[in-house]
Amino acid sequence: MDSRLIMHRTSKVEWQESPVMVRGEGVWLYDEKGRRYLDLTAGNTRPVHIGYGREEVARAAYEQMVRLTYMTPMQYRNEPSLALAKKLGEIAPGKIEWFTFVCDGSEAVEAAIKLARHYNYFNGEKRRYKIISRRGAYHGVTNGALRALGSVLPMRHMMEPLGPGVIFAESPYCFRCPLHLSYPACDLACARDIERLIEFEDPEQISVFLGEPIQQAFGAYAPPKEYWPLVAEICRNYGILLIDDEVICGFGRTGKWFGIEHFQVEPDLMTMAKGISSGYLPLGAVGCTEEVVGPIETFYHLHTYANHPVSCAAALKNLEIMERERLVERSRKMGEFFLDALKELEEHGLVGEARGTGLWLALDLTADKKTRSPLPQERISRIVRRARDKGVIIRAMGSALEFAPALTIGEEEIEEGVRIVKEVLEEEEKRGRS
Repeated sequence: MDSRLIMHRTSKVEWQESPVMVRGEGVWLYDEKGRRYLDLTAGNTRPVHIGYGREEVARAAYEQMVRLTYMTPMQYRNEPSLALAKKLGEIAPGKIEWFTFVCDGSEAVEAAIKLARHYNYFNGEKRRYKIISRRGAYHGVTNGALRALGSVLPMRHMMEPLGPGVIFAESPYCFRCPLHLSYPACDLACARDIERLIEFEDPEQISVFLGEPIQQAFGAYAPPKEYWPLVAEICRNYGILLIDDEVICGFGRTGKWFGIEHFQVEPDLMTMAKGISSGYLPLGAVGCTEEVVGPIETFYHLHTYANHPVSCAAALKNLEIMERERLVERSRKMGEFFLDALKELEEHGLVGEARGTGLWLALDLTADKKTRSPLPQERISRIVRRARDKGVIIRAMGSALEFAPALTIGEEEIEEGVRIVKEVLEEEEKRGRS
């Protein structure tokens, strides 16, 4: 198909060659040529938690469209956004109970940073503006979020100079520790070093610590269980707000409603997107505690499509389906099955580690099992392309192959996907030896 479409994060060569997807059903996608693909990425950016083709969600959106298509988020409320805020308050961890809705995860991160700054301003701490992020972090690509981007660096470097005030700590990537230490003998140096950064940067200038509970840049990497409680304690000691970025981890992806629940930590703010609407309509959200929203007299922020009634109506139906079909629990069970299957591939010469939490999993690939040196990117990209040629959609993330299917996936589909992945790994290993 002749195309004038500018694609995102895709080389220009592929703009005319990439498949044109025309239909989805469950965990399957179909292109314009009628070819079927097993989608192990829930839409490649992982939002489609309830699977493709849910007429219930489309009908909920249609019914809201004919009732009230749009109303501004400024000075007026609408019923679906009120109902969605109430619902999220019931399932969110800790004391998160106030919500505002935007269009996607990047906007959610941007809004959360601004909300935190409003808290600081109205609380009389106007010097607090700095953000602590982490090397390896991914928090979106709007200007404010891009400043905190610690991965996919060309996206940040190309847009520099950006606004100042972001400090990067090391990430808890134990498989290839950036500090060249080993857990648990390291005594969580990556977390403890955050306090040194705070002292160096002046505690009274730091507004927030921003982090994903489980990180995507290394391939679905969960930190040691002690990491987040220690980070939260440091933040509390210095009066720094903790923003929990649940854009990927939220809504059952990790086998719990939210990823931070694996670590028994209560954040001050949360960002959400993707699974909140399963990608049926654009939607992101920010949640915060009463303590954060309390001092704020006016939230000086405005997106035309914030608190959008149609997107919120679709999200409500999405969450209803997730609860009715117990998809969070299914994510945990199917994730265990999927991880057991991937663990069998650890004997393969190119596989360094299989890991996962719920239905967010990865195979960290290596060129040398002893040194754990990453497999070159061109080889990982070739594996991904070859899998697609065989009818399975996976993605590369750092040095890993990542898997994040719809939470509706079954055992037979997982087995088929792992079988194809094993085939392409074996083919790549043979090619590497030749």
